Amino acid sequence: MTKPFLLIFFTLFCLHLSGQEKETVATRPKVGLVLSGGGAKGLAHIGVIKVLEEAGIKPDYISGTSMGSIIGGLYACGYSPQEMDSIVRNIDWSVILSDMVPLTDVVPIEKGDYNRFQLEFDISRNGLRMPSGMVRGQRISELLSELTWHVSDIESFDDLPIPYRCVAADLIRGQTHVFDSGDMMLAMRSSMAIPTVFTPVLLDSMYLVDGGVLDNFPVKTALNMGADIIIGVNVGNEDLPTMEDLNSITKVLLNSAMIGSNQAVMESIGSCHYLITPKLDPFTASSFFDGIAIMERGETAARLQFDAFKQLADSLNAISPNPTPNEIKKESKILVSKISILNRKDISKSYFYSNLGFSAGDSISVDDINSGMRRLIGTRFYDKITYQIDNADGEYHLIFNTTEATKAKAKFSLRYDNELKAGIVANVTLRNLVSKNSRLSLTTDISEDPRLSTNLITYLGDKQKVGYLTDFYLESTPLPIYREDANKYGTFNYYTTRASLGASFTLKRRSMLAIKANWKEVRITERSGIPELFEYGIERFGNGFFRAQALLDVNTLNKRFFATHGHLIRIGINSNIKSYELYKGLEENRVLVEPYINVPSKFYLSGTATFQQHFPVSEDIHFATQLTGGGFFHDAPFLEQFYIGGNMYNQGVEGVSFAGLNFREKIVENFLLARSEFNYKIGKFLFGNVTVNAIYATDYGNSQFNSANYVMNPGEFILGGSAGLAINSVIGPITFGVGTNASDYKLRGYLSIGYPFK
Repeated sequence: MTKPFLLIFFTLFCLHLSGQEKETVATRPKVGLVLSGGGAKGLAHIGVIKVLEEAGIKPDYISGTSMGSIIGGLYACGYSPQEMDSIVRNIDWSVILSDMVPLTDVVPIEKGDYNRFQLEFDISRNGLRMPSGMVRGQRISELLSELTWHVSDIESFDDLPIPYRCVAADLIRGQTHVFDSGDMMLAMRSSMAIPTVFTPVLLDSMYLVDGGVLDNFPVKTALNMGADIIIGVNVGNEDLPTMEDLNSITKVLLNSAMIGSNQAVMESIGSCHYLITPKLDPFTASSFFDGIAIMERGETAARLQFDAFKQLADSLNAISPNPTPNEIKKESKILVSKISILNRKDISKSYFYSNLGFSAGDSISVDDINSGMRRLIGTRFYDKITYQIDNADGEYHLIFNTTEATKAKAKFSLRYDNELKAGIVANVTLRNLVSKNSRLSLTTDISEDPRLSTNLITYLGDKQKVGYLTDFYLESTPLPIYREDANKYGTFNYYTTRASLGASFTLKRRSMLAIKANWKEVRITERSGIPELFEYGIERFGNGFFRAQALLDVNTLNKRFFATHGHLIRIGINSNIKSYELYKGLEENRVLVEPYINVPSKFYLSGTATFQQHFPVSEDIHFATQLTGGGFFHDAPFLEQFYIGGNMYNQGVEGVSFAGLNFREKIVENFLLARSEFNYKIGKFLFGNVTVNAIYATDYGNSQFNSANYVMNPGEFILGGSAGLAINSVIGPITFGVGTNASDYKLRGYLSIGYPFK
């Protein structure tokens, strides 16, 4: 606190003068509340505002920077500190501080590549281009627009319940920009655009970033508004940082960005009449998940000056009552008379409106707008979409500001698992470059066991519901052969190549049907062991298949990994039309592999079906259940059968994960599998999980391989399970644990790091 007694004397002196000269009406001094930037530490402002209101102080003006601009902006819009407290407690920061939309809003053809890579770059003529920030801020822009919905048609910030200003920094001119009018969301989003973390905001000829770069504590702004008394809340660095404060790359970047405002902050602190500096160690600018504790720290710091604030409020009220802010109400729905799309380049209006879900003349709510924007982002043709509302003569004009995705993108991830070892997953996605309304995705796993997947779809019509589909898949992975004691006897090299041509039909937002003509070829060669085959002059053997396919995919899961609700249905039907045998080696020894490449029936049907359901029990506990079946209507070729074992992060072609068995430990022709998974959230990103599953090999099937212990016999039943930990990390899922089964009770460990290839 500084200068409180001088202020009290000043107000009492005004009262004395007003008593002596009744003709003179004393003017109530104006109070300015100044809120500094500080990232997550700025949540302490809410606790401070709560104490100020308890003391009877309602500011006449508010100015803020970065998080101070957001908290101050919400307060200026009419939110109480209790309402802001509730907002913070209910926010999922992992979602808000990302650009991720729910998986349910991603179009079916894109779900496989969505949220699957650690790094993403635009491809330009000059090579790979880094983004201007790690986060574009789509979700936080949605939240800010939703919270300021009721004031969206107010132009001047002086017309808010409490007059308001916020500060951003213009990278082009190297000077501050003070927002005093316009769109509240845009002003707050500009003010909190921390360099390298959030992308800058392009406004007119300015390129705006976090105001803390030049003025992290905008006291002068409040004084220019007309404030006589300044109450400042500084959650940034009051002193110069120490070496201990610069012990990570994040802290170095943040301090480098804000170094220009250090001197300005010192001057602003000296201009405060009341200064509150909460003690926030060990919290940092990124401690959003500690929001409740940070708010409490702000409240504690403000209560140390509660008596002084109470005296100030009493002296001000003695001059005149605290003015009541204007209450602003807005209907939950508005009738939109016009919709405009800014910065539209390659995406047709009809495609935009078909995904938006409403048009001019409809009555819409903020939820309708947010849902429409998420659907548009989920098409992956847009990187970011924001909106503003203009109200002219009672007619609402909805304006969307769009940022279309770059036509060519490159994406990368590192991955590791204890079966397929380490790899680099690289992807190139091209949109509307091969042809109009096309999307080509090429993904490769650069590793000891390489894999390659390409997918090209060319849509018919602007709504992109029907399209031609072409895909290609290549895999070189191990096919281990296990003894009865679960130890490896030897390992084949398993090569498979697939190519398809067909049509894709988007039935609804969350379901897709594909009908294709498919060719598949499997080749087996030696990797290690298996002397009874490869020491007799056999180089390779296998099969080729031509078939027709129908695939149905229905996906309502809310997330690709760590889903908490929704379901997944996948049904595939294959009709084999023609098969052929592959063999290279001494012809007299072909008989050794003949049973493995023989095709018992020229024409046969096969199919798979999976149903998976996720549902929450509480905020920290959720269950997942799964039923999977697969089989053939005739005796199946050996190399067409299903491979059982391993976890969901290392599956290959025809693979079915099973807790308690190693990767491809068992081979089965016809089966039914049931799984239940229990997940418990231990910490912010740490989960404990227990999985129990059982598989039954049906009585019907090809019996010629029953003597092999790695082949499940008709009627065989295996019960297995696993227990482990999972981390939802910035580099992707990290899972580790142990599993076993009731047949041999041998422990099998598993470890996977990063996003899987499939």
